[in-house]
Amino acid sequence: MALTNAALLKAISEDRALASSMMFPHRHPQASPAFHVEMMDLWRSVDEFAMIEAFREGAKSTLSEEFLLLEAAFGNFGYCLIIGETYTKACQRLEAIKFEASRNMKLQSLFGRLKAAGRLWNEHQIELPNGVLLEAHGWEEELRGFKWHDLRPDRAYLDDIENKERVKDAAAVNASMKKLYLELMPAMDKVKGKIRITGTPLAEDCMITRLRANPDWTSRRYPICDGDIDDPETKATWPERYPMDWIRKKRDEMERAGQLRGFMQEYMLEAIGSQDKPFEEDHIRECALDPAPWLPKVVITDPARTTDVKKSDRTGRVVVSRLGTRIFVHDSSGEYWKPDEIIDDAFKSSGRHGNASVAIEKNSLDEWLLQPMRAEMLRRGTTLVLRALSAPQDRDKVQFIMGLQPFFQAGDIVLVGGRGAHPKLVSEILNFPSGKRDILNALAYVQRVFAGIPVYEDFGEWNLTSEYEPTQQNPLALAFNASGTETTAALVCIEGQRAVVVADWVSSVPPKDAVPDIAQLVRAAFPRARITAWLPADVMDQSDRMPIVPALRAANMHPMRGAYINVARGALSPLIRTESKGRRLFLVDRDGATHTLNAMAGGYVFPMDRSGNKGSLPETGPHRTLIEGLEAAIQVIGSQRADVLPEGVNMGTNPQGVSYLTTLPRR
Repeated sequence: MALTNAALLKAISEDRALASSMMFPHRHPQASPAFHVEMMDLWRSVDEFAMIEAFREGAKSTLSEEFLLLEAAFGNFGYCLIIGETYTKACQRLEAIKFEASRNMKLQSLFGRLKAAGRLWNEHQIELPNGVLLEAHGWEEELRGFKWHDLRPDRAYLDDIENKERVKDAAAVNASMKKLYLELMPAMDKVKGKIRITGTPLAEDCMITRLRANPDWTSRRYPICDGDIDDPETKATWPERYPMDWIRKKRDEMERAGQLRGFMQEYMLEAIGSQDKPFEEDHIRECALDPAPWLPKVVITDPARTTDVKKSDRTGRVVVSRLGTRIFVHDSSGEYWKPDEIIDDAFKSSGRHGNASVAIEKNSLDEWLLQPMRAEMLRRGTTLVLRALSAPQDRDKVQFIMGLQPFFQAGDIVLVGGRGAHPKLVSEILNFPSGKRDILNALAYVQRVFAGIPVYEDFGEWNLTSEYEPTQQNPLALAFNASGTETTAALVCIEGQRAVVVADWVSSVPPKDAVPDIAQLVRAAFPRARITAWLPADVMDQSDRMPIVPALRAANMHPMRGAYINVARGALSPLIRTESKGRRLFLVDRDGATHTLNAMAGGYVFPMDRSGNKGSLPETGPHRTLIEGLEAAIQVIGSQRADVLPEGVNMGTNPQGVSYLTTLPRR
C-alpha cells in the first residue's frame, strides 16, 4: 500500500538514512553500506560537536549535502554555515544543494517548491520558503559576527577545511584550532548550535587528530577496510563499490608510483608525519651512465624464505659499487623468487657485472640457500666470491634501513640509469616506512659490505689497463695459492720493474682438478712464453699436506718459493704508487683480471670491530687468497729486480720437493 505524504514525511523524518536513499536514488548507483546509516545517525544526534572521518570517495560530502537539504526542508535549523577549505569549494557544496532543491521532483512533491521568488538565491546563499538560510564561506575568511535577521548560526558544517599548508607544523594547526574555538564557536547559537565536521587526517598532528582525541567531540572513523589489506579475513567497508580486490589493486598501483603514503592517508586514514618519512623526493640522486665503470660491483641479496605473494616478503637485490663516500646502484629488483631462482640470479648478476662478489643475508638460511649455492658452483664450474651477511640483532628492519638516511640526505646514493631503471626501489624509498621495504633492506647492507679498510687504499683507475698483450721477451709468473675452499691463480707479466696482472682464476674445485685446467689455459694462450709458477713460502713449508704442491708437480709446473704471506703483505704498495714512463708499476687488466680488480678495489680489506679498531689480518675469502699468492710472488720477484727468470733458466727439484736453479741442462 502506498504511503500518504504525511506518513512518508514522518518516516523519512525519523530515519534520515532512509530519506536519503528514497529522495536521492540517482545519487546512489550502488547499494549504501552500513556506515552510511551510522553517518546519518551521527549527524542527526543531539551531540553538539560531531566529526566523521571517512576514506576518499566514501561519499561523506554527498551524504552531508543530502542531509543538510533534508534538515533545511524540515526546518530543523534556521541558519546554517557551510564552510569549505576555500570560498570556492564551499560554494561548490552549496551549488550541489541548490541543484537538488530546484530540480528534485520527489522533494518538491513532499515539500513543495524549494526555490521561491523573493527569497535569497545567489552564489553563496540560498533561502528556502520556510525561511531557512544556507550560506557558504571559506575557512580563510574571518568567522565572526554571523547573523541572519535575528538568528545566529545554529548549524555549521566544515568540509575538509585542512590542506598541506594548514598542517605543515604545530603553529599552523594551533591557528586552525584557535579559529575554531575563538571565532566559530562563539559565533554559534548558544542553545541550538551544532557543529559537524567531515575530513581526512593530513598529518599526525592536525585538527582532525586533535578533535578525535578530545572527549568533547563525538567522532567516528571509516577506513576503506577493517584490517590488514593482505589478510584474507579483512572486510571492505563498502564492498558493493570498493571490494577487497579493488582495494588491493589500488594499493599496489599507488605503491608502485611511490604514493603508498598517500593511499594510507586517503583510504586508511593513517597520516604519517614528515618527521616519520626520512627519505624525500629530493633525496634521490641519479645519473644516466656509470661514472666509474672500472669499479668492482657487489651483488647484495636479502632472500625471502617463502614465495607467497600475499604474506611473504620479497627477495630484495641490489648491485652496487662505491666511489669515495658515494654508493652507485646499478641494478635493483624485488621478486617472489624460489631458492633456485635466487641462486640462478646470483650467478647471472655476478657474470653480468664483471664477476661481482655476492653478499647474501644468511640468518637461518645456511642450509636452505648457501649450501645449495656452493653445490651449484661445483656443478657450473664457476666460483662466486661469496660473503655471508648477518642480519642485525640489535635493531629491527626499520632502524637498520634508517642507517641510510645520512647517505640519502648527503646525496651519496646515486641510481645509475635514472629512476626509470629502478621503479620498485624508488617506490620503496618514497613509501618508507610504509609498504614493502625488501630492496631498501638489501641496500642498507652497503653499510656492512663496504665496511673495513682496504689493504691498498692507493689503488685506483690509474692502475688499470685494458686488452694487454704480453710480449715474448717478458717472462710470465703464475702466482698460485690455495685455502680449504678455493684455488686461486694470477698470471703476471714482468716488464722489468713493472708487474701487469693479465688474467686470474678463482676456483672452488680441489687443486688436483683446478691446476691442470689453469695450466692448460695458460699454455694454450701463451705457447712460447716463459712461465714460472709461484707459491707462498707458507704453502711450500707444508708441501706434504697441501694438495696444491703435488698438483703443480703433476702438471709439470714446479713452483718457485715466494715470500711468507705476513712478510709480503703490502708488497704491492710501492708499485701501485710509483709511475714510470707515464704508467704505474703495478697494472691490472680490467677485462682479463676481474677478480684481482675486485679484490684490489675493495674486496681485500682489514675488518673493523664495533669499537672502530682495525683487524690485524684481512677478511678471509677468495680475494684474500688470490692477493696473498700474488703478493708472495711479487715480493721475491721485486727484491731480485725482476731478473730471477733469466733466458734459458734451468730448474731442478731436490728430494724434499723444493725447486732450485741449476746449471744442469733440463732433461
